[in-house]
Amino acid sequence: MFDKEAEERFFNMLSCAPELERFFDRKEGMAKIKSIQIELAREREEAELLRFFGSVWFGNSDHFGFDFINAAKHMGERDKKIVRRWLVDPFFP
Repeated sequence: MFDKEAEERFFNMLSCAPELERFFDRKEGMAKIKSIQIELAREREEAELLRFFGSVWFGNSDHFGFDFINAAKHMGERDKKIVRRWLVDPFFP
């Protein structure tokens, strides 16, 4: 069962990257796994941040292969800031 407070924090964090909101359903409290997988296969700029959000959502990087080293190489400053804020006080919905 998800932690509602952590879920709220997740969606607040996600609001900093509005282009990724379509991959998570706030009302239903779920990740759209198939849509995420399709997007990651395209390897667009936001792929690393999407991997990060998916990994936080599931509490591990098994599904989406988030890697901090790879992310540091490819993320822009805004995306790194989102990750840094989470690292200071990590949570998992």
